[in-house]
Amino acid sequence: MNWFWKKNDQENEIIIDEMSPMQAVTHLCACIQLSDGDADYEERVAWVNAISTLFPDYSQDRAEIFLNEAHSYINHISKDEILIYTEKLLFRIKAVLSDDQLNQLGPKLAKLIEADGIVMTSEIELANLIEKILSISITIDPNL
Repeated sequence: MNWFWKKNDQENEIIIDEMSPMQAVTHLCACIQLSDGDADYEERVAWVNAISTLFPDYSQDRAEIFLNEAHSYINHISKDEILIYTEKLLFRIKAVLSDDQLNQLGPKLAKLIEADGIVMTSEIELANLIEKILSISITIDPNL
């Protein structure tokens, strides 16, 4: 399925600068989902909700391909590489999403982080990075 994303043969990395907006957001969501080591059903539902809100005309099949590719890629890189990868994704997202989409993204990511009922330190670290780079607010329920 290489027509959706390319790997740099020398570094075996995905070329983020060529990602579509939906692909970049899906990869970001996958980073959040897998930051605690597991992606569960509730997180998947939160991802679908985010994608369908941000990209109302999205193709479910295409979105599933992006999510599967993201999970496959992220599962094969280290935690340090995930942070670097996430940062690069955020700059891509900042470049390709409208201000309205960025404003909608914060609450959707908060729902994704809270979806499994437990907020892990790794998720908070990603939320802080997202807020810093995208200049958006991610309000997480302090009782979780």
